[in-house]
Amino acid sequence: MQPPGPRPFAKGLRSPVVAPVTRGLLALPLFFFAASTRSSFAWTILPPLTAAVLGANYFASAALAVFASRESLWANGRVSVTAAVVFAPVITTATYLHLKLFHTHASGYTLVITWFWLVAYALYPVQLAVVLTRQLRTPGGDPPRTAPLPAWVRTTLLAHAIVMLPVGVLMVVSPATIRHALPWDVTPLSSQVLAGWVLAFGAVALHGFLEHDPERVRVALLTYPVMAALHIVALLRYGEVLVWQRPGTWIYLAYLASSFALGAFAIRVRSDARAVPSTQPA
Repeated sequence: MQPPGPRPFAKGLRSPVVAPVTRGLLALPLFFFAASTRSSFAWTILPPLTAAVLGANYFASAALAVFASRESLWANGRVSVTAAVVFAPVITTATYLHLKLFHTHASGYTLVITWFWLVAYALYPVQLAVVLTRQLRTPGGDPPRTAPLPAWVRTTLLAHAIVMLPVGVLMVVSPATIRHALPWDVTPLSSQVLAGWVLAFGAVALHGFLEHDPERVRVALLTYPVMAALHIVALLRYGEVLVWQRPGTWIYLAYLASSFALGAFAIRVRSDARAVPSTQPA
């Protein structure tokens, strides 16, 4: 019997429109109107830096969805699904634990964005489970790895995972315990929502470390500089609340710097691949 070919990346998980647009709609008010979430978002987020960083993360995840939508093989796109699988249940749990804080009795745009959030995160984990099950049942295997990741890239990814995964867990289960270790002060709800992103990016880093192949983690590596650049913009606008005496602040800044380095590596690999002349006969 002929072995199955590479498993394709199902369209239900690689969406060039729905996922980027949905995430972008959440990112817009968070990033551009971070100081007015009392009227522009589903709950009031203080300080504004928290809202701006959340918006930066949603924009970055929209970019991740766009990059992933261009991959045809499951092996090369699944790192983006790892982020969603970790992120979705954390955000849904945080939302319904703190439901009383949401603007469910507002009016106009505020009421619309509130119910958009509540409905989206009630449905998203279920929808994700359905399409992921369908994806895993699709016949096929993984193609051979193309090349190993450089040692410094793997080390950086592993360092991200080692720091972010336990920090993210603490932000979810005991926000008060870790509050004074974070770069700035956040409320319990904001801590748990931010934790969704911390855990998602930590899981992506661990996934990348284990995949050990530039081709398989390219979509994530290209997302890192997008995320980091947007975080820098958020810090320039609202960074006065950073507590410089906390080690978490310097770890956060080191994370952003390393994200630019990972992105630069991905861009160089992609440029080198395009520069290699074709060996196919004319």
